[in-house]
Amino acid sequence: MIDAVLLHPNDGCLTVARELTRRGVRVHALATPEYAHVTRSRGVRGQVMPDIREHPRAWLDALAGVDDGVLICGSDAASEWVVRHRARIPARLRSFEAPGGAHLDLMDKRTTYRIAAEAGVRAPWMHHVADRADLDDLLGELTYPCVLKPTLGHVAKELVGVGTVHIASRADALAHAVPLLDLGVPILFTELVPGPETLLEGAVMVRDHDGGYPLSYGRRKLRQWPMDYGVGSLTEAVPVPETVALTRRLLDHTGYVGLAACETKRHAGTGELYLIEVNVRVPGNFGLAQACGVEGPWRLYATLAGLPVGPQRPQVDGRKVLLPVKDAQAVIARVRRGETTYGRAARSLRGTRDFGAFAARDPLPALHQLASTLLKARGRVGRPAAAPVAVDVRAPLSPPLVRTACSPGGGRPS
Repeated sequence: MIDAVLLHPNDGCLTVARELTRRGVRVHALATPEYAHVTRSRGVRGQVMPDIREHPRAWLDALAGVDDGVLICGSDAASEWVVRHRARIPARLRSFEAPGGAHLDLMDKRTTYRIAAEAGVRAPWMHHVADRADLDDLLGELTYPCVLKPTLGHVAKELVGVGTVHIASRADALAHAVPLLDLGVPILFTELVPGPETLLEGAVMVRDHDGGYPLSYGRRKLRQWPMDYGVGSLTEAVPVPETVALTRRLLDHTGYVGLAACETKRHAGTGELYLIEVNVRVPGNFGLAQACGVEGPWRLYATLAGLPVGPQRPQVDGRKVLLPVKDAQAVIARVRRGETTYGRAARSLRGTRDFGAFAARDPLPALHQLASTLLKARGRVGRPAAAPVAVDVRAPLSPPLVRTACSPGGGRPS
């Protein structure tokens, strides 16, 4: 069997690494420092790499030493990098990502919502803001609460440390929009679909070159971190037929080939289903694809490697995946907000079959992740808070503002 190369792996890719290694596949991991623990997994040949956007040559050099294999991306940045550098990546390394494919279109939230309208898929209302002039024009008609989304969330997170945010007022809109616009990152203001995070559904699929679906399963979020707009830290396999149908309509409309995780939300008042986003890489909770019995890691690899997979087994509903470090933060925050208790949170873990980095037969990733988390926590103690961005919420935005806390390398917006 040919090799598997995990680019920018996350905790979901760790499940992929463990399952493929068990099946005799040689696995390589080119990881960021945040997910260096993936490189400690048993049998994985791993490297911790520099920033993929700033040092593309280093990543190309690392791939040059890999034999025939498949590329599996664990981040938007990695998917974007493969699309843009596909011509320079050795042809012996196969990928779903390719120039002319739909990966970049579905990664861009503005384009995703346009595609949704073309395909007849319900999506929240949206206002695109490219610069300060657009923001000036929009502020008078914007209604609150709403949601701010950078068109490319992974770029915003690298620059200001935060992506999607809840906007409650004009002051919020200015505080979060101005730093991104000053950095050249276009944004969207979108409708806030009412309801708790448990109304978020998801369908994860692999669509092949023939338009078939060798992998498909449904899920719902029970908790997520960061709060409100984060990765599912506790996720459950459930039947979601409407979300599955919606996802297929989108992917078929674009001719997309690859792995996609589509998230929807059911309106708490009307029950209508709204598209939220499509992720075109391995989701962080992809361990659910193994836990619920559909053999997601193998079917993903085999489809890309050109191996037969046969019919998929039915998913086992009620099984869960837990990302312990993220979920611990999610539980603490929800207890503080009075939304749950520690006892109720503990009971919600029943049915968990995959524990992210934590696995008894492969303990090193969890030990490395815990050590890294503790070191980061110690480093934050005593660090002075970043100065907030000063914004006059009454004034027009024509004069440029000085970027402080939200400039590259700074803190999160206030």
